[in-house]
Amino acid sequence: MAATYHVRSCSLPARLHSNGLNHIQQLLNMLPTDDKSSLSFLSELYESVSHLFNDSPASLLLPNHSSYTHLLDLSLVHLDLCSKLRDITCHIKDCLRDLGYAFRRRRHGEDSTIQCHVKAFIRSRRSIHKDLAKLLLLLKQTEHSSSESTHPLITLLRQVCSQTCLTFRTVLLSLSSPVPKPMPSKWALVTKLMVKNVTNTNSQVQRNEFQMMDEELQSLSMAKEIKKERIESLITTLDNVDVAVEELESSLETLYRRMIQARVSILNTLSMHV
Repeated sequence: MAATYHVRSCSLPARLHSNGLNHIQQLLNMLPTDDKSSLSFLSELYESVSHLFNDSPASLLLPNHSSYTHLLDLSLVHLDLCSKLRDITCHIKDCLRDLGYAFRRRRHGEDSTIQCHVKAFIRSRRSIHKDLAKLLLLLKQTEHSSSESTHPLITLLRQVCSQTCLTFRTVLLSLSSPVPKPMPSKWALVTKLMVKNVTNTNSQVQRNEFQMMDEELQSLSMAKEIKKERIESLITTLDNVDVAVEELESSLETLYRRMIQARVSILNTLSMHV
């Protein structure tokens, strides 16, 4: 007669995915070195949040259902900011390339035609500068918002939101070089006050690059004669800025997708306990 064995299952207590928690905390302890790496860093941070919610037991991810309300509302604001910033970089790239094409076609036109293209570009830069200033004001309002929960996971997610604000602020300021004009506008004064608080050295270098381009174009728009050497120099400057803006646009697109994935992961977890 065959012996009968009774196998007793051993149920281990559920716990949060420790690797996910540790990785998020390690990322939060890292300091990005420049604008490009800060966006890559933030993308990895949101990817880790997605993995944490996908790999951990849902019951432990819900210390209090209402604790996520504020964070989800804030995530919508950050998604909107990322989308608008991505659109702005796309617009900057298009304007840069249109002006570059006009410079390269200079042999088919007069100096006055070139100056018309430059003035149109300067007008677009001023419009973009106002949009950036508005986003800076919106971001400033979200920096001081907080939730009341003291749960470690909620605290960790609040830190992710804080890092998001910091990164967006750095990128916005890197693009917010005031376009030279006789009288400062209201938005130029607002952004000037915000720029004073910037401490990131690499951000300062990139912002000066934009400012140098704007100043050269402003000078060109009022020049009586445009030499070929000056046009060639400006073409090189525009190409360099174009490459930086295209990389920024690509990084923002990646970040936007990761932010959506993280939000979906949190909403899926919440939907399981509705």
